[in-house]
Parts: sequence; C-alpha cells; structure tokens
Amino acid sequence: MARRLGVVRRRRKLDIVALVYSLVLGLSAGDRRSLSGLRRSYFRVTGTRLAPSSFYARFTPGLTKLMRALCVGAIRQLAERRPKLRGVFSPFVEVLAVDSALIRLHAALEDTYPSVWTHYMKASVKLCTVMNVVGRSPKQVTLTHGSRHDVHTLKAGAWMKGRLLIFDLGYYQAMLFKKINKYGGYFLCRMKANGNPIVVSSHKRAHRYMVGDKLRDALGRLDGGIVDVIGHMGYLLRHERRPFVTHHDVHWRCVAVYNDETGQWHRYVTNMPPKIMKAEHISAVYAARWEVELLFRELKSSYRIDQMPSANKNITETLIFAALLCLVISRRILRSIVRRYRLDPERIPFDRWAALLGQIAEHLLEIALPSRSPPFRRLERFLRTEAIDPNRARIPLYFRAQNGVYQPA
Repeated sequence: MARRLGVVRRRRKLDIVALVYSLVLGLSAGDRRSLSGLRRSYFRVTGTRLAPSSFYARFTPGLTKLMRALCVGAIRQLAERRPKLRGVFSPFVEVLAVDSALIRLHAALEDTYPSVWTHYMKASVKLCTVMNVVGRSPKQVTLTHGSRHDVHTLKAGAWMKGRLLIFDLGYYQAMLFKKINKYGGYFLCRMKANGNPIVVSSHKRAHRYMVGDKLRDALGRLDGGIVDVIGHMGYLLRHERRPFVTHHDVHWRCVAVYNDETGQWHRYVTNMPPKIMKAEHISAVYAARWEVELLFRELKSSYRIDQMPSANKNITETLIFAALLCLVISRRILRSIVRRYRLDPERIPFDRWAALLGQIAEHLLEIALPSRSPPFRRLERFLRTEAIDPNRARIPLYFRAQNGVYQPA
C-alpha cells in the first residue's frame, strides 16, 4: 500500500512497516507523546538509527494518506464483525451513537484548522465519530476543522437503513430527521428547551385529553409519569432563491419522562413506533449515547490523541490516525482474548483494558517486528547512541572543577 500511494519508492534505510507500527504502538515512549519518543521507539525495535531531521522528513502527505487508508480499512474490518444485539436493541441492525470531539492543535495551524473558540484555542480539529454502542467501536470517523457545526458532519445515506442513531442537540435539525426517516433509519434525540409541539394524538389512552394542547402546557398539569404522544412541529427552510424561506410541518413521536430526583421532564424526539421501542425504554436507550463520550475519553487518556506536539499539518493528521489505529488494534485483541478464553466481556471495562494495553505496547511492538539482531545488541547501540546530547554546549560542573576550568554563566 505504501508503494501504491508513493510513500516509498525504494527500500533503503527506512522500513515503512516498522515506522507505522512504531507510530501506532509507541505509547511507552515517555510521559507524553513526542516526535523524539516515537523516533526512539523505531530505533529501539529495529536497531536502525534515523537522524531527527531524517525522521521528521518522513511525515509527508503520502504517509498521511497511508495512515488514513489503514485506519479506514481497519475500522471497516472491525465493523464487519459487530456483536449480536439483544433485548430492546434486537429490532435494529446496529445502535449507533453520533458525536464529535475537539482536539486542540498548535496555533500555527489556525488557517488550516480554525477553531470555534478563537479566544481559547486558535486551531482545533473536530473528530466526528459514528460509534457502535455495543462494543464501543468506531464505525465512521472523519476529520474537519473545529469551527464546523456538528450537524454538517453527519452525511445521511443508505447506510442508515435499519439502524438507530442516537445524538445530542448538536445534531438537532428537522432536515436531518427527515433524511434519516427517508433512508429507513431511526433517530433518538433530546428535544430543545424551547420546543413546544402541538399534541396530535396520544399512544396512552389516559393522555388523550392532551390532543390540541401544547406539550409543555400539558406536562405542567401532570405530577410525573411517562407521556407518549405524536407532536406537530414546524420548521423553516432557507433557500438561495425566492422564496428565501419556506415553512414546513412534520409529525414526530415525542416522549417525556419525569425525573423524580431533579423534578424535571426529560423530553425526546424520535421516529421509532411504539411496537419497536416502548416509551419506558426511551430514557435508558438515550443514556447509551454516553458511550461515545467514554470513547473520546479513552482516546485522550490512553491513546494520547490530544497530544499534538507539532505545527506541521502532516505530522498532526498522521498522529491522529495512529491513535485511532491503536484503538482498533486494542478492540481486535480484546475480541480475540474474550473469544479464545470464553471470558465475560461485561466484566472487562474498556478503560481498564486500554490502560493494560498501554503498559504492554512496547512488548507488542517487539512481537510485531521481530529483528534479526540480538535484543542486547540493539539496546546497547540504542543507549550509547541516544545518550549523547547533540545540543550540549556547557561543560559539566565537576569536569570544570577538577580541571580548574572557569566558564562564565
């Protein structure tokens, strides 16, 4: 693949396979991810030393394309082996959580990746993720600039058929709802605070008196419980030509669940009929959206996706895809261990597994890249070469003292 994309043209000093593995599994190279640590990981496992300038020059647009292609292929292979859905998830092909996370970048990348909060961070990249809730594994991952709105990052299509998409208010848009419904998919989202649809019908006989009232007014007359109605909503659609704005009406299912602890109603919008999803399960199913937040936390805490030590666009994108590849490798190993030893996956938290993988990443790197030279020889050469500081100009104090050399500060 590297030859096809033009990353390497002839095999000389650099081993592209070893370079990719070092970028992906170089988690043990220091407390924080750095280019020097990744270069030392490559040197340690291969025994081949690359000068810092030569190593940095390897981060070309071709290497970024290679990492992106590997990431897309690995995610596609992981999605093909999705776990079987049970319980309230059984009517769906997949249950997907949709969200995005901002990754802070070097301020020098402001023109390429402008941020939404320029007073806080000048440059940021938005990692848009469609994640399988069961197994917390990514299905689609895209990168865009941080100032882009969430709703424009989710592309509707035939891939939505039979799947339930759970997302927050960042994706609340009537046109997106219609597209998901058009392609045969299902959505579940919280209702906006100012949303107040007119009740058209009720799925509960006890609440049929609400027909014709606005939902917020009807809920104000109740002390609690669960309300399941069809609501009439209107939205405005903007056009480039006359008429510039048109009004449209839609009917969606609205479910309100009363929270006894906070004393507030939690309202949801969905197109799932009651025969597929009962109102009593809506709140618990929506809570599964939190899995995507845990995925972002795992990427940042264990796979260091938020540590971008460079102002170079190619280096930044390469390291992001390397972190995603490390996540996919982690999921593949976990599935293999669970299947081989028949373990209970519910007793293996993903955060605990990610921490364990980070501790053995260096060993995995050596297993994946067997070297012909003895390990002691490689480590000896690594230590005697890297121990010399090329930027050291001052003579150590004890050398100056014993030789009587005075060097002003």
